Amino acid sequence: MQVAGVRRQVKLDSGARFTVAGTDWMQYGDRVEKAAPVDYVEGIGGFLLDVVGVWRFELQSVFGEAISVEACIVQGCTDEFLLGVDFMRTRGATMDFDISEVRYSKGGRSVVIPFRAYDGVGRGRIAVVRMARRTQLGKCTVTPIEVAVTAKDGERGLFIPTQHMGAVMLAPTVTIVRNGKALVPAINANGEDSRLPAKKELGKWVPLDGDVTLLQMSGELRRDRVSA
Repeated sequence: MQVAGVRRQVKLDSGARFTVAGTDWMQYGDRVEKAAPVDYVEGIGGFLLDVVGVWRFELQSVFGEAISVEACIVQGCTDEFLLGVDFMRTRGATMDFDISEVRYSKGGRSVVIPFRAYDGVGRGRIAVVRMARRTQLGKCTVTPIEVAVTAKDGERGLFIPTQHMGAVMLAPTVTIVRNGKALVPAINANGEDSRLPAKKELGKWVPLDGDVTLLQMSGELRRDRVSA
């Protein structure tokens, strides 16, 4: 999530009744003149942590959508931000673990918040890849397009297209994530311009770890070395 022009990590906690944030987050929001719903919250180990007030934050998703959130600031917690059940309930949001997304409707439009999920050994799970923003593709061109990926900065992964795109062709691509986005090539074989809308599902993201070795092309199959 982006807040005040800074990319910060926000976690989803379906076990937390209220949305809470650490004191480091106070600089990114504004205090709300209202009573906090609770005086304290229970931390790790059963310790009680005081709530010092309620702050409002204007977050921005990887798709550029504005999300206004009120959170209880917790003394003794610094950089954590946990979206609780209250965030989900007030918006009628659903959490889909199959595709690692939270979705709800706002003003007749669908809001999508992708999240990072992990398997039993702490590795990132396969996730859905969507268009980060609306993009116009020129006729008969190859264009790098920006896709939204729920992965850490610098993570290398394999994009696998799974959706039929008509005249627009995508290929499996090894790429690197920067600020929640990655670049993949799109080929528009149409004789006219094509448009890819924001949030359109394109395929899957498969994280690559140290156990996966990528083989590089040796150059033996260059056109000038292959006879008809």
